[in-house]
Amino acid sequence: MNRKKLFSGVAALLLSVGAHAGELNVMAYNIMQLSNLQDWDQAERAARLPTAIADMDTQPDIILVSEAFNAEAEQAMNQLANLYPYQTPNVGQDCSGEGWDALTGDCSNSPFVVRGGVTIISKYPILTQQAHIYNNSLRGSWDYQANKGFAYAKIDKNGEIFHLIGTHLQATHDGMSDEEHEVRLGQLGEIKQFISNKDIPTDEPVIVGGDMNVEWSRQDEIKDMKAALNGALRFSEPEVTSFSAEHNWFTKANAYHFEYDLNYNTTLDYILWSRDHGKPVNQPQMQVVRLKAKDSWYWDYLEGEWPQEAGQTYHDGYYNELSDHYPVMIQFKYQ
Repeated sequence: MNRKKLFSGVAALLLSVGAHAGELNVMAYNIMQLSNLQDWDQAERAARLPTAIADMDTQPDIILVSEAFNAEAEQAMNQLANLYPYQTPNVGQDCSGEGWDALTGDCSNSPFVVRGGVTIISKYPILTQQAHIYNNSLRGSWDYQANKGFAYAKIDKNGEIFHLIGTHLQATHDGMSDEEHEVRLGQLGEIKQFISNKDIPTDEPVIVGGDMNVEWSRQDEIKDMKAALNGALRFSEPEVTSFSAEHNWFTKANAYHFEYDLNYNTTLDYILWSRDHGKPVNQPQMQVVRLKAKDSWYWDYLEGEWPQEAGQTYHDGYYNELSDHYPVMIQFKYQ
């Protein structure tokens, strides 16, 4: 055998493995699987979610999932286990800390408080998984009735270590944006303190993502979010955003029910990386992914006349949206 060719082949293989190990595709996705006290067509959407994710052209290595509040969401995660065999528990579902290496924060066992709805699913082994329930929460808001917090996972992809945090920050309701913004900053401060306490090596990447409930149109709040984490974010908002009542009929149904602008169109979901830790060698750009089911199905809530800027519009009730949010995804490359 030609020894030069053999060496060349081995070198190429090693370079290929190294390049693959230094890449990480991360997606953050609010799947809007709420409790079944209200009809949000949960079962139909959840049943189609695994296939839609499996059929994505660019497959995420890790998904930071939020609003996984019900049994339908659990079933969807179970069906994804063949692609994402490593999955954390749901944040705040069990205040005993079962399934976590550690659970901290203000977890409530009250029967009137629901789980936090956040989980991390991964194609690669999770070495450590921890959960934290936020101490910062706004009394009187809907969020106060949930164990909202974050999931942390230390992940080994082919020998490369990555640190991921998935979360769902305080939502804004009833025009209380200033107060809720301060609560979000407090929650981000808890994430930053957690990262600092972990003493993560500075050459290992730390990535934070989820439904941050920060409008891209509020660049002052975006600046505050990045500063609170000392995080980097690269994003140019497209015409179709991550939360678009203008383009997503399911989001429009949400807007109609909660009586806000039926053409509301902004991004609320983000993936940032820590400036204090391993930095990507590329220029990673966060993208909104218009993830939909291939088939359409009927939901009676949608059928009827809908007010539009151009006048009343009839909708036949058929749609193929999986959530009121579109996921965001980013592709990192590291040396």
